[in-house]
Amino acid sequence: MLAVLAALLAAPRPGFAQGTLERPVEVRARTVTGATFVGKLTAWTEDGFTGSFGDRRWSDLVAPDLRRVYAQVMDKASAAQWLRLGELLAAAKDGRKLADDAFGQAKRVGATAEQVDAARVRASGAAKLREERDRMDRERQLQQDTLPDDATARPWPVLSDGDRTAAVDRMRGVAKEAMDVAGVRADTVETEFFIVTGDLPKADLQRWGRELDAMYARVAEMLQVPKGINLFWGKAVVLLYERQESFRLSEAAVFRHKAPATLRGICHMTGPQVAISAYRGNTEAEFASTLVHETLHGIVHRYATPARLPDWANEGFAEWIARACVPNGRVDQNRRPQGLAFFRQGGDAAKVMALSGAEGTWPGDNAIGYSVGFLLVDLMIADRPQKFGAWVKAVKGGKPWQQALAEDFGVDAGRLAASASQWYRTNDGAPRR
Repeated sequence: MLAVLAALLAAPRPGFAQGTLERPVEVRARTVTGATFVGKLTAWTEDGFTGSFGDRRWSDLVAPDLRRVYAQVMDKASAAQWLRLGELLAAAKDGRKLADDAFGQAKRVGATAEQVDAARVRASGAAKLREERDRMDRERQLQQDTLPDDATARPWPVLSDGDRTAAVDRMRGVAKEAMDVAGVRADTVETEFFIVTGDLPKADLQRWGRELDAMYARVAEMLQVPKGINLFWGKAVVLLYERQESFRLSEAAVFRHKAPATLRGICHMTGPQVAISAYRGNTEAEFASTLVHETLHGIVHRYATPARLPDWANEGFAEWIARACVPNGRVDQNRRPQGLAFFRQGGDAAKVMALSGAEGTWPGDNAIGYSVGFLLVDLMIADRPQKFGAWVKAVKGGKPWQQALAEDFGVDAGRLAASASQWYRTNDGAPRR
């Protein structure tokens, strides 16, 4: 459909004079990317112009400069040219009022209402194409910024608007299937990034939608993701249940996962899809911490590439975010005492950092990996917050995490482990500025 629309927009408009100017016109203009150019304009068409500065499209210019430069070369008695100016301005960002003025002038010199309406329709289509192109360009740029020249990790595909709509529909289907299987009467709330569904009261679903959007924004800022970029494949599904029985039933039927009795929530990452599932139980703070923890896994999974952080950082970062985003949570009470005891008894963090789920060694004796990972991430973020985001970016770009620690965080694995041991032997918390 977009290809057909683009072809229609590219079709020439009847009655539009164009060509080389008898005398070049001095112009100065700003582009939508923020650049400025100066030079002599020598020729123009309905789509663009050329001169000493090279070739430019009208759509490259910010709306006020588009109107001003176009007015310098147009025939002000031509209804067709006023219509085209109105169309270009209506398609431009922040050009609506200027477009209304141009369309009004077009009518005054002979354009019909039908011609103006047709120009507005074409402009609407062009604006949608521009917005789609701009969004996809921003997402590709994020991936390019993340991936080094010798990257080994492949980026996630950037979806067109049509593909994204289809992805959201697919994730809605996942949400519906989970609720149907669980046999619960569910409400659904959609936000910019999440499809939140479950048998909790709708007001709670709405609150969690807002909370998760805010959490997404916080993590995106830490990872240097530009505002307005949705990392998810369509949207992430968040399945919230009142009872453990409903949670375990949908886990088994939808995700082919036999949830152990101690599990409160989990993030399923199936290729590009992300679905978070959790049940409330009796402790609201524990439920909230679990939900935020698992959602963090989904965000990091979808950040630029499928490459994974090491287990100690993957879980430690999730615990750090849960502590930061849940004021009454129990992450500190559950993790910090065990981690502090580990360091004060002479434990070696480097050995914990070497534990791996892929090798069957994670999370270590008494699940020590979670507590030590949490304290390590807490120390890293407190000491070098910007460098922590740069390190995550490097690992997601395919760089070995040990190499990225040395090159992008600025502290190698051995020094980080030694620094943590030295600090936590006499301090309960990470340094705060």
